Parts: sequence; C-alpha cells; structure tokens
Amino acid sequence: MINEAIDNLRYCIINRYVGCLRDIEVDSHLRKQLKWSDNNKIIGQIAYSIHNIVDFTDEAFILRELAEHAKNLENNLLPELERMRLDTRWFTEYYEELADVKSVLDDFNVV
Repeated sequence: MINEAIDNLRYCIINRYVGCLRDIEVDSHLRKQLKWSDNNKIIGQIAYSIHNIVDFTDEAFILRELAEHAKNLENNLLPELERMRLDTRWFTEYYEELADVKSVLDDFNVV
C-alpha cells in the first residue's frame, strides 16, 4: 500500500496539471502568449509526470520518479515558465509543488 503522504502528493500534482491544461484550453490570452513549442513543453511535462507518478503502485519507484520530477521542475519547467513570463499563479503553484515534493522526499530520506 502506498503511503498516504505520497498518495496525497500524487493527487495534488495531477489536479494541478489538469488545471494547467484547462487554463491553456480556456484562456485565449494565455494561448496567444504560448508559442507552439512552449505549449508542447508544458503539455509534455504534464503528460510525463502524470504517467510516471500515477500509473505505478510501487512506492520505491514512485519516490524515484518524484525525485526525477523535482529535478525536471527545477531544471526545466520553472526556468521555462519564468522565461515565458506566464501568469504568476502558475509559477507560484509550481514552486509550492517543488517544495511539497522535496518535503515528501526528505521524509523518506530520498536524495
């Protein structure tokens, strides 16, 4: 059985990403602001994270994927969002997500 903290984190990440996809779909200003390649990077990151964090039930594997997810957030997605100067809500939520992921990883002593 998956630890409750990990399960809650997975649920929060999925809801955040579904919300981001919904934002892209309904906000015409945001769609105009995103270049095709930017949109693909964001959607690609979302799809990767959803697949790798949700589809598995092995706790050790999920922790490894969360560690990889934290690296992707830090090294790829957050710098891209900063470069694109998108809605600050997204930027703030992703930083909060990074903090949440790192907290769970610290709790389980994952480097």
